[in-house]
Amino acid sequence: MARSLASVLVLLVFSSFLVAQMGVRDNCELHVRVRISDERGIESTVQVQLLSPQGVVATVHVNGGEPAQFQVENGKTYRLTVSGKGIETFTTSYFEINPLEREHTETIQVKPDNQKTAKESTSGSPTISVSEMNIPKKAAAEMNKGLDAYSKGDMEKAAAQFEKAIAEYPRYARAYDMLGVIAIKSSDRIKARELFLKSVQTDDAFLPAYVDLARLDVQDQNYAESESLLAKVIAMNPSMADAVALLTITEFANKEYDKALLDVQRTHALRNHEQFAEVHIMAGKVLRIQNHPAEAIAQFQLFLKEKPDSPLGESVRQALASLTAGQRP
Repeated sequence: MARSLASVLVLLVFSSFLVAQMGVRDNCELHVRVRISDERGIESTVQVQLLSPQGVVATVHVNGGEPAQFQVENGKTYRLTVSGKGIETFTTSYFEINPLEREHTETIQVKPDNQKTAKESTSGSPTISVSEMNIPKKAAAEMNKGLDAYSKGDMEKAAAQFEKAIAEYPRYARAYDMLGVIAIKSSDRIKARELFLKSVQTDDAFLPAYVDLARLDVQDQNYAESESLLAKVIAMNPSMADAVALLTITEFANKEYDKALLDVQRTHALRNHEQFAEVHIMAGKVLRIQNHPAEAIAQFQLFLKEKPDSPLGESVRQALASLTAGQRP
């Protein structure tokens, strides 16, 4: 289990923001992110199966880096199987949904079928810094061992390998960032922030760590700092959908509605924008408040088109039905 170059768990922020507004409270919402170990993007459709000890509970198909979503029972144990073209089928170990959790996120790292090395596959990424392109082989090997341990749920071993990668290459910003991800999984937000900060201090061009810091700031309702971090990211890479989409949250939260609506359009124009379809819900809610029902309807319809199986779908359909009824003569 690991996460992409672009960001860690941006969807979790959307869901927290929207679930609170739309009253979705049944059981626990499980978000599943699938990433390739060499960190290339996933271009094909991926099948994600949710399994309990009794067998298959549900199956969903998602496109590219889009997250899969399930409704699960609190206090129960589950595991996941991921398969698809271009990747090796992978089944996780069992994990438990805490009885008090409203949301739970699992990020699954799968192996590409051609097994390219991380350095070969990432050198052309727009979010790769110069230091990422000069990683010593031994440090890269330790990173790969860490990612493999992470994919198997062995956080202790993964952390140890990332530490070894740093010992071999002190400028390994990604290693600090992955240690921050592990800290997040351990609910140690203070340590996670320190590690994400260390990542950007080590390499100020490593954009994913900025997005991770911005996500923490959004969760802490520190929207001004989040906007500042995201502005840096977008200035360096205006096509980084994670950053643009997350920026819309800060703008909506700050009631900067005109800016937010523009950034919803920017997000929608970017590649793989479907994974951030929740921005259309926020846009629809704002346009409805502003008494622009036709535009609100269009935004809600876009969300349902891009994520028809989302747990938020029923609430959006109800809002859409209410708006449509109001438009009839």
